[in-house]
Amino acid sequence: MLDRARTAQGDPPGAIGFPPPDDALWTWVAGSGVDSVELKVLLRPGPGVGARFTVRHATRVRQRRLYLMDTPDLVLARAGVHVRLRDRGRDRWDVTVRLRGEGPVADLPRPGGARVELDVLPGHAFHSTELREVVDADRALACRDGRLDTREVLTAAQGALLDEAAPGVATLRAHGPLAVERVTVPRPRCQLPHARHERCRFPGGGVLEEFSARCGPDEAADVARAVTRFLALHDAAPVPQQRTKTAAWLDELLRAAGV
Repeated sequence: MLDRARTAQGDPPGAIGFPPPDDALWTWVAGSGVDSVELKVLLRPGPGVGARFTVRHATRVRQRRLYLMDTPDLVLARAGVHVRLRDRGRDRWDVTVRLRGEGPVADLPRPGGARVELDVLPGHAFHSTELREVVDADRALACRDGRLDTREVLTAAQGALLDEAAPGVATLRAHGPLAVERVTVPRPRCQLPHARHERCRFPGGGVLEEFSARCGPDEAADVARAVTRFLALHDAAPVPQQRTKTAAWLDELLRAAGV
């Protein structure tokens, strides 16, 4: 994991907090062997934040509803194992099994068809391996509502990955939903090929906003600088405590469950 104090050195005033381009982190990222890197920044929620990023450029708002399938006390998520059921709208659903960690990337299991990604936030870096599959809408709804066991919607590879990470886990139930509004930020606006803004609403009413940009490992240092410039140009302020939206969601769920 990155040392937050170290990464701030050399950053210009008002910078987001990513390491400078010559930091050893970026050399490690470039040679890490991951499939992709996602630069992420949590922003202070506010009216019109996303609109500032897309003004004068037509773009569609995509609605998503996410559910964590877990034990009542969220044993899986607390161990960095996420089984996520996602409603993409118009009867389109998928299910993802994801393992997240902070150790060497080589330590992650990497079954065939899995994607390995590195999330880099100001002060933190996490890697994950995931298997995602499309699920029939009726089966997804039955799983969400507790009428179908979660394992019945997993592929054999997803089930094997879950068993390796958390053997003997009992029946899972749905936690959520996390409602997400996602907007792709047009490349002419930010000079980034895969940038997006997400506004997330927790079941309890809390709101989280995230700007992210995906790139190849060898591009991460340049993309981090571009993200910093773009957010500064649009007066988008980062929150003091940077973390993934999944981590923030887990905290909300744990409070709601009294764990």
